[in-house]
Amino acid sequence: CFITSCGKQTKECFVEDSRCLKGALCLSRCRGGQDCATQCFAEYGCKRLDAWLNCTVETKQCVSTPASLIDTSKWFTQNIPKKQPNFDPASLQGKWFKVRGYNPKYDCYLCQPNVFDYKPGADTLQADVQLRVERLKSGGQWQNNVKENLRISPESMQSTFVAKGEIFGLSFDEEWYVLAGDNDFKLVAYKGKNLQDVYEGAFLYTRTPELPSGVETKARQAAEAVGYVWSKFCVVDNACPVQKPVREDAATLGWDDIPDLIEWFAPGTFQKQKDFTGAYK
Repeated sequence: CFITSCGKQTKECFVEDSRCLKGALCLSRCRGGQDCATQCFAEYGCKRLDAWLNCTVETKQCVSTPASLIDTSKWFTQNIPKKQPNFDPASLQGKWFKVRGYNPKYDCYLCQPNVFDYKPGADTLQADVQLRVERLKSGGQWQNNVKENLRISPESMQSTFVAKGEIFGLSFDEEWYVLAGDNDFKLVAYKGKNLQDVYEGAFLYTRTPELPSGVETKARQAAEAVGYVWSKFCVVDNACPVQKPVREDAATLGWDDIPDLIEWFAPGTFQKQKDFTGAYK
């Protein structure tokens, strides 16, 4: 399948681009661990790696996740947050910042300005989502821009928006639930899925990079009123320092890469290294 169905992408990644290959090997060693995979992308993320994953994992499913491991049939029917009624999507127009996040795996990235574009009367909202990931191995931060299409849900539906997008080469589907807010803040919960995982979380938007004290009081009250523990929200660092140009030199491959290469073609051949965190050598 890697050759017959995704030959072009496999050749470009495995033969022509050592950094792309190194990224694939790093992901193989992660065995699906989200935090670990994020670090692999921070170090080796590139368009060729995205294209290879999109073809082999999502489009042609050369590598697939057994349905028995991820049951999505009830994910969007149980424990659904109660949305704020009659939410006006036009109130999201413009630039907002994620200043608090509830799920440390998905909501606490660095530098998270989000820009929304809504055309009056439209049934969708476009979101330009930015985030950075700390490079634990090489230093600096990895910039990522995600385009999301948010379809406005009818009032009778459980969600405020149904979102679709792509990150790390894989598409995702989410339901967003605006729980509370005014002109100063929006409290949003979500549930999502991709081919590797189901996930959920919540975040707080404000118009400023940091949460103003006056806004914090009412945002905290709103969060606690719907069951969130305020102390469990992380503080998002929106300092967004200017990044130095990232050198993307060719990666060096060694004999210890061989088991990870084999894992892509014969999953389960080698046991997972439990202490591996994405800091690939």
